[in-house]
Amino acid sequence: MMYNRPSEKYFADQVLTASPQRLQLMSLDGALQYARRAIQHWEAGKIYEGGEALIGCQQIVAELLRGLRPEQAPELVAQVTALYHFVFRTLVEAASQRSVSKLNEAIAVLEIERETWRQVCERLGSALEAPAPSAAPRAPHFMPAHDAPAERFSIDA
Repeated sequence: MMYNRPSEKYFADQVLTASPQRLQLMSLDGALQYARRAIQHWEAGKIYEGGEALIGCQQIVAELLRGLRPEQAPELVAQVTALYHFVFRTLVEAASQRSVSKLNEAIAVLEIERETWRQVCERLGSALEAPAPSAAPRAPHFMPAHDAPAERFSIDA
C-alpha cells in the first residue's frame, strides 16, 4: 500500500494493530469528527462539504452496524443495534433537513457510546497500547470488519 504522508502510514499501522475494542473507539472518534465537521461546514455555508462530511459519518455508523455479531450476546447486540439504527436514522434526517439540531442529537448519542468504549479500553489496558491480535480480549458484541480498508476511516482536515 502506498502512503502519501507519514501520518497515513502511522494511522494504517494503528488500525492494523489495534484490539477490537480500540478499533471500536477509533471508529466512534472518526464518526464524531465527521459529524462535527458537517456542522462547521453548514455553519460556514458550505452545504456540499457538510453533506460529504455527514456521509463519512453515516459510512462509519453503517460499518459499526455491520460489525455487530448477535451470536456473541444476542440481547446486548439487539440493544446496540437499536442504538446505531437510531443514530443512522437521525443522521439521515439531519442530512435531508440540513438540521444541526438533528445532527447534535446523533452526536450526543455517539459521545456517550464513545465514552463507554473509552472506559472499556481503559479497563482492558488498550487505550494507549494495542496487544497482539491473538491476545486481545474481544468485546462481546463487536467484531471489526477487517476487510475494510484503513483509509476509509482517515479524516483529512
